[in-house]
Amino acid sequence: MDFVLGLDSGATKTFCLAAGLDGSVLGAGRAGPSNFQGCGRASARQELNKAIQGAMNSAGLDPKGARAAFYGVAGADRDKDFDTIRAILDPINPAKLWHLENDTIAALRAGTPDGVGIGLISGTGTNAIGRNRRGERRRVGGLGGCFGDFGCAQDLVEEGIACAMRSSEGRGPKTILYEKFLATFDLERLEDLVEVFYVDSYRALDLAQQAPLIFEAADEGDAVAVEILCKAGRSLVSATNSLLRSLFEADEEVPVVLGGSILQKPANTIIIDTLRAGIDPAYSRGVRLVRLTLEPVLGALFAALDLAHGSAPEEAVKKAIETFPGAAEQEGS
Repeated sequence: MDFVLGLDSGATKTFCLAAGLDGSVLGAGRAGPSNFQGCGRASARQELNKAIQGAMNSAGLDPKGARAAFYGVAGADRDKDFDTIRAILDPINPAKLWHLENDTIAALRAGTPDGVGIGLISGTGTNAIGRNRRGERRRVGGLGGCFGDFGCAQDLVEEGIACAMRSSEGRGPKTILYEKFLATFDLERLEDLVEVFYVDSYRALDLAQQAPLIFEAADEGDAVAVEILCKAGRSLVSATNSLLRSLFEADEEVPVVLGGSILQKPANTIIIDTLRAGIDPAYSRGVRLVRLTLEPVLGALFAALDLAHGSAPEEAVKKAIETFPGAAEQEGS
């Protein structure tokens, strides 16, 4: 039986779907993190292969029937990264025709009928990639705070801790974040958080998990927390405007697909409101913010169907959504 594979790889998990050429989802495979930049090449290959094989095995599919595959992989940023990931995928890819892209493109395809527009991600990391109708593609950011990014979950928390410390020492405005962090980390003084970074007592902290505290403080009227969220919004809008100016015409209709936990299911809309207000006026009439409601892996599957058919038939896209594991949750999202 001929089928296609759509894979979404991230810094926390990997998800692959196998579907018939009519879009019917036949199998799914899950695995752990597969961004080689964080887990290494060997581990990335192992997790990618686990997800791919899991999707085929769960449906009893013969790998020889893999007509096309689309791999949306986190860490596919620079040309050198694409070379590295292609070398990782090549021995484990079963498809006759396959294409590699950054996972942001999978999110963009999930939120648009043709993959044209801007994908804006803020979750474990941030990224912004645009693609126009001429097929021109450009990425802005995606390499971390050292290279100018700001707005992912960990960024918000790190900024919150810094602001809380400055507040406690009289170097910055008062904020309720200090007390919130004390309660969360079970500390008497926030400065004692430094002990988790000592060599002899090192404990990896998942600061991103505490991002809801920033939204919570902002909802309670804390001006410092509000400014942190506004700062994230300004950073994301600067990336968006850069892509608009370089890829699109003024007033051209451009969907901006919002993906990642910070943008898809925020506790409040401060970041999104800041983003909307900051769009270059020359483009604002045509820009439409689209909060992603489908899993990005479905975007990867749509792109695989594009490869197999030239352009995914509307009925195949509908069928994929209907037969996606957890379709009821998708409809209610």
